Amino acid sequence: MREDHATLTALGFNSDELEAMGLSKPATAEPVGLVDAYLRRSNKKEDLATIRGHLRDLVHWAQAEGMQIRHVWFEQLSASKAYVRRWEFEKATQAIVDGKSKTLGVWKADRFDRRGMGAVGRMLDEFDRRQARLVSVSEGLDSANGGRLVFAILSESARQEAKDIAKRVKNGHDAHKAEGRRGTGKPPFGLYSAPGSGKVEPHPGEYGTARRLADMLLDKRTTKVTAHALNAAGHRTRSGATWSPSAVSKLAQSPLFAGMVPVRRRRTDEYGNSLDSWEGYGEPLRDGKGEIVMCGAGVVTPAEWFRIKAFIAERTDDRRAKGKREAKYLGTGSYRCGRMRDKDGAGTSEPCGSPLSHRGGRYRCEVRQTRGKSICEGVVTLAERMDHAVGQAWVDHIAGLAPDDPVITEMARRWFAFADPETQAKKAEAQRALAAAQKRVKKLEDDFYVYGKMDEERFEELSEGQRTLLESLSTALEVLAVEADPAPLGRIDSLREAWGKADMMDKRMLLKCALGEQGIRVKAATRQGDPTPILARLEFDWLSKTDATGCA
Repeated sequence: MREDHATLTALGFNSDELEAMGLSKPATAEPVGLVDAYLRRSNKKEDLATIRGHLRDLVHWAQAEGMQIRHVWFEQLSASKAYVRRWEFEKATQAIVDGKSKTLGVWKADRFDRRGMGAVGRMLDEFDRRQARLVSVSEGLDSANGGRLVFAILSESARQEAKDIAKRVKNGHDAHKAEGRRGTGKPPFGLYSAPGSGKVEPHPGEYGTARRLADMLLDKRTTKVTAHALNAAGHRTRSGATWSPSAVSKLAQSPLFAGMVPVRRRRTDEYGNSLDSWEGYGEPLRDGKGEIVMCGAGVVTPAEWFRIKAFIAERTDDRRAKGKREAKYLGTGSYRCGRMRDKDGAGTSEPCGSPLSHRGGRYRCEVRQTRGKSICEGVVTLAERMDHAVGQAWVDHIAGLAPDDPVITEMARRWFAFADPETQAKKAEAQRALAAAQKRVKKLEDDFYVYGKMDEERFEELSEGQRTLLESLSTALEVLAVEADPAPLGRIDSLREAWGKADMMDKRMLLKCALGEQGIRVKAATRQGDPTPILARLEFDWLSKTDATGCA
């Protein structure tokens, strides 16, 4: 049986047709008399009957030349995107390079490669070195008989056509989104979109589970805890799989989950070429006035979505969906190893500075745990004793500051960022939109004044729209710029009460608000059972007036 039998039957050929075309048995000729045929269609909407017609033409040409089809390669994907890996195409060309056949046959040049003469030319060079050739049967081209120049011209034409198609498709998607349509692909779990509507609405069979997921996240459950709870209750994803922290995070951070039109940016390489991956989970699209564009009713409201997104971002190191355990210890992220060690191998002794992690009721130097005693002997201290002392030191330090001290004001600003993440997320989004609008205005001015790329009427029309957007975004930022009241932080009684009532996460945030970049350095004990008061072994990098007045 032929190696490509599964491909041929998937294309819709029956045994009689394969027998008639000489494709029912393996080819037996020498490589010079063999042809590898490559077929491609861009998407499933293209009729397979057309592809079968292409193969029949290839077979008729091969039979007229007294040759046999060794293998038929077929794949369904675009050839215009450089980031798309074309496995069957690579196998077909590799078969020629390996000498299995001396001819690679295609129906037409644009069905073969749309990357231009550079890519096609390099491949033909490899074929020439091996006395092989590329043939386009519908165009009557043979690279071994003067067809290289025409292949180059046709491949460049196909490359430009691919760019034009991509531009038209993108413009169409952008226009639909601007009108409040969600775009392509399936809506997220919990939502349904009627074919052709571009709108989303609750899915009858999925909404309940999706809403339960959202409620757990709004209740400050981690993505890991949420996934475990859904699985324990027997809930499954749309594909029937169990829930994972990453699946929970991906769903909850999609703007469509809140009925907002999403905008995602494709990653690019160092030269600006698109890659086959996307940045983050996307952001909501905004119109010319800076307002969010909606495409229906989501599982959550936009306000709930911003809260969930901010909560997940605070809980994760890399802003991906790997849920962490609830905060149990005060010093994680703030305590640093103060053991002196040789850092550069030249005898220069400096504090280690490694973060302390918690294990077995004690804080331990992370470098000592992961890289060994030879790098740093580390420090070890009881967690409960350390956290109690640091909490008292925090209260005493803040209470000792004057009510009008700039450090108090900066601490209040920082605390507000932790306490009201929704507002902070909205501010960050508005600031990004404002920066992007300012960049567009600069480009407009350069195109008009410096390069003369547009007439004055068009410049004024575009500039007016951008000015309106800038004013709208600036107004939105002013509304969001809520001033925190620092007065309660200057009263010792209020501080003690707030610290006593706060959960561990809030205590960690309050501590970080008062610390500089160096955090709290913990010196090593002189010996086991060292009676030195723990506070004598701590060096606090308290937020200074210089830090406070220099903060943006």
